[in-house]
Amino acid sequence: SYGSRTVGAATQRDGGIPGVDDIVFVGSPGVGVDSADDLGVGRDHVFVGAASNDIVTKLPAKEQFAVGAAEMLVGGPAAAYFFGDLADPGDDDVWFGRDPASESFGARRFEVGDGPPLVGPAGFSIDAHSGYFDPEADMTSVQNMALIASGNAHKVKTEDPR
Repeated sequence: SYGSRTVGAATQRDGGIPGVDDIVFVGSPGVGVDSADDLGVGRDHVFVGAASNDIVTKLPAKEQFAVGAAEMLVGGPAAAYFFGDLADPGDDDVWFGRDPASESFGARRFEVGDGPPLVGPAGFSIDAHSGYFDPEADMTSVQNMALIASGNAHKVKTEDPR
């Protein structure tokens, strides 16, 4: 996840990341730019996987969090939700900027497994965040990333953006 932010920052340096043709983000809390176009490889070469049960990919934007927290103290949960939503009207920002899985970011979203739920029989779990590279936990993610890395991105199973 923090690798996403690191890659996003590296693309902003003079010359970007030499030799990089494709960029893949998984479990991302944002990359520090607002659009796949800002990464220097072209939006058709930026890919993102975000498991539906991965809480890290849903961390609220800093502004949304700050406003929501303040309103929670003053007006309770309903006010926190309402005013937090005003801070991010498109609901497409996460902690480090625009959600790379959102339609407005413009990356190609590929299928990944849902991952285990945040709260299950064993209690609280963030295991959905750590399954992207594990073929036993998420073969779909591993296969799609292998297709991208091998130059076969046209075979990737895609998913609609958020």
